[in-house]
Amino acid sequence: MPDERQCPYERSALKARRGFITYAVLAVTALVTAIALCYGLGRPSMWIARGGAVMAGLAFLADLKARDMADVFKPSGWVGDTFPIAKKKYFPQTRLFLKVSVALVLIGTAVWGFGDLMPSRSA
Repeated sequence: MPDERQCPYERSALKARRGFITYAVLAVTALVTAIALCYGLGRPSMWIARGGAVMAGLAFLADLKARDMADVFKPSGWVGDTFPIAKKKYFPQTRLFLKVSVALVLIGTAVWGFGDLMPSRSA
């Protein structure tokens, strides 16, 4: 009968994945909130740039978690029997998370730099 417990590789990958998803959702939420403040409540457009700054910071933390997840699958020594199974299951997801995190950082940085140039109702 196979062991039903999670292997250590899977446990580490899932922990990093939770962190990535948390930070990525917070990053997008920060930008959406800033845009809602600007257009919904008539705030100046500089709030969009500030939301981009917060988004870039949170996206950077998401990138760190995505890299933590990738590091699980770059062992520096002997690996257990469950490593190939966990790698096959989670490594494609890890590559996607790395790409998404870089995209979030770039979007946040662009919004941070140019968000105050967007038109708003309070202008």
